[in-house]
Amino acid sequence: MENRAHALAAGLFTLLLGLGVIAVSAWFGGDTVETKNFMLVSRHPVSGLNAQAPVRFRGVTVGKVVAINFNPEDPLSILVEIAIRADTPLTPGTFAQLGSQGVTGLAYVILDDKGNKPGALAGEDGKLARIDVHPSFMDSVTDSGQAMVENFNEVAKRVNTLLSDDNQKHLVSAVRNLDTMSARVSTLATSLEPTVRAMPGLVNDAGVALKRADALMANLNQRAEAFERAAKGVERLSDSGAALSDAITTDMLPRLNQLAEELQRTARGVERALNDFDEQPHSLIFGRNPLPPGPGEAGFSARGTR
Repeated sequence: MENRAHALAAGLFTLLLGLGVIAVSAWFGGDTVETKNFMLVSRHPVSGLNAQAPVRFRGVTVGKVVAINFNPEDPLSILVEIAIRADTPLTPGTFAQLGSQGVTGLAYVILDDKGNKPGALAGEDGKLARIDVHPSFMDSVTDSGQAMVENFNEVAKRVNTLLSDDNQKHLVSAVRNLDTMSARVSTLATSLEPTVRAMPGLVNDAGVALKRADALMANLNQRAEAFERAAKGVERLSDSGAALSDAITTDMLPRLNQLAEELQRTARGVERALNDFDEQPHSLIFGRNPLPPGPGEAGFSARGTR
């Protein structure tokens, strides 16, 4: 009886322990957070990225990678399906990058958004909403390194062309010409040394000439001032002549014209008096003879008129 009781107790304990393990596993393994799937589209390598890799939005873990496949419509692009929390604020401006986890080399997905396209991210025609994958920092460094290597190769080719045999001969010839030119410059400097020594005396002579030129300029300035004073005198005299001319024109000429007219009238009167004296000299003593009567006057005679 005791053996059966121990066996029953052991069996019951094992059953309860199994049920407890199952309950705990269901409790910890159950996914109570609502998720939503999106599709990442990458035209860059996704080295180190595996399923179940974490997905982080601006540093916060929001989901995981579900599957990684090639795009059947474009073999050069890779489709990465992710499942993230439904309350993650993704917009049409959200983009993805790959980050590296320390020294393990494993990659994870980084989601970020610049906020330039507000609104909720949604798919079209029942398909998962797509998010573009931008090159990571390592991809940029790799591309820059490759471009740098290509540029270095191009520079090396140009240096090899520059240092070809023909160019080396020209370079040696240029160096020789430079040596010859240096020797000629040295000779020219030696020949110019006496001239350089004579320069102080020439400078002194130039100073004396400049002083004389200053004196001459001062004399010319005095002459110019005298000429300016004379010009001012002539200008004043011209102004006086202009005033006199105006006075003659506006005052004297009218009076002279009036005097000439009076002289003309007097001359005509004198001329008439002389004519009368020539015709009737006795008029000076007895006066002029009366004029004969005209038609209609007393004493008029038609015979006398004939």
